[in-house]
Amino acid sequence: MVTEETLQEAVRLLREAAADPVRIILFGSQARGDAGEESDLDLLVVKKEVANRHAEMVRLRHALNPIRMPIDVLVASEEHVRDWGPVPGTVYHEALTEGRVLHDSL
Repeated sequence: MVTEETLQEAVRLLREAAADPVRIILFGSQARGDAGEESDLDLLVVKKEVANRHAEMVRLRHALNPIRMPIDVLVASEEHVRDWGPVPGTVYHEALTEGRVLHDSL
């Protein structure tokens, strides 16, 4: 299970690298509390707008290199999350229904 210190460090690094994101959500096994020793950290970073989601995911994942554990970072715009969050079976739905908000600028 990931420590609170690790989560706070991830939030700090993402806030710096993502230029103050709207929201950062922990989801997956770490958020549900059923993570094992091999579990990764799943984070959704919501920004007002995202020009190139793939490039931004790579950039933010690189910013998290100081955290020595497997991490998956998804990046989406507020509009994308608003459109896809209500749709069951999407990662956005999982993040919104089972996730834990680590940062919210609203």
